[in-house]
Amino acid sequence: MAHWAEIDKDNKVIRVLVGDNNQPDEGEAFMNSLGGTWIKTSYNANIRGKFAAINDIYNKEKDVFEDPRPISESASRI
Repeated sequence: MAHWAEIDKDNKVIRVLVGDNNQPDEGEAFMNSLGGTWIKTSYNANIRGKFAAINDIYNKEKDVFEDPRPISESASRI
């Protein structure tokens, strides 16, 4: 199975879906037909650093998914 993460305009993961491995493109065409921006992710973390989870951030420069950025202590007091 191929897994795909949809990211929003801020590169935040908003959902993760499974593609069909019976298709030559592992479901990429189907994901693209849904609209949005889809990035392939690996359940075994073989690509892009880790398996994408909702609220993770996709770092385009490093081509990896990263944990959400922590809220700074001063910002959490506001």
